[in-house]
Amino acid sequence: MRNRNRKFERVGTLLLILSCALAPAVQAQDGSQPSSTSAGSGSVTPNPPSETQAKLLGSYLESGGSYMTLSNGFGYWTSGYSRAVYARGEDVWNGELNAEHEFGDTGAYFALGDTHTLNADWYASLTVGSSADGFFLPRFRGDGFLNRKWLRRRQWVTTAGFGYVAAKDVHRDHVFFLGSTYYFAKPWIFESGAYFDISDPGRVLAPAGFVALTAGRNQHQYVVVRAGLGEEAYQLIGPTVSLTQFQSQTLTLTWRKWVGTNWGFNLIGDYYHSPFYQRAGTSFGVFKEF
Repeated sequence: MRNRNRKFERVGTLLLILSCALAPAVQAQDGSQPSSTSAGSGSVTPNPPSETQAKLLGSYLESGGSYMTLSNGFGYWTSGYSRAVYARGEDVWNGELNAEHEFGDTGAYFALGDTHTLNADWYASLTVGSSADGFFLPRFRGDGFLNRKWLRRRQWVTTAGFGYVAAKDVHRDHVFFLGSTYYFAKPWIFESGAYFDISDPGRVLAPAGFVALTAGRNQHQYVVVRAGLGEEAYQLIGPTVSLTQFQSQTLTLTWRKWVGTNWGFNLIGDYYHSPFYQRAGTSFGVFKEF
């Protein structure tokens, strides 16, 4: 009976995730607003970059840090990050460095990516990353996305992507992504996406999804609310210890505020829940455009 209930629960979650990823919003009138940004958190699921956002924000530097507490004796997480974005012609290059402390260990993750505009309707992105130390960080990860703009004002963007993650133990993940972004009349943006992670060993399917709503305007402020749910195939909590095949939920609130004409701050509140522990904390960063 328990296995049957678990099967029905997974099917229901999968249907909900698919509906979130594929259902477009309506009554959009403007596609000029960027979507939200977020610092990396070591998650297996990739975050597709926004070409519209990169074009509007242009080139900038951002640095900051985070602190999170975990329940059930799992300790705390801390991190510091630096990110650089450089827009030139049809390309937007981005690089980041994250120093992180999780589950009693410390490591550094670094990544480099490019978002390239192919034509007025299509753009693509590729990001590769690796790490030093930190059993919880991937030995290698690569994420690629292809994006298509639709409708008269090109205000609806659909995205398909693939990610590969090689952990520092035997785990390997192949992550498929489907998503959409819809630009309403100012100041609203609606995003949704679904991840389908096939994890080895065991060929475990772990679907997950998210929805996000953004309000604001460029050079003033953006407020983003993002909620996610789904299944995790595994989560490393030690060099040889992992939590396996469980449901989790996330809620993130982001406030990106311009203080001057070309600089401001990014404040993020994050909450995570799973059967094993809860995690909550904040991230704060300062950015400068140039």
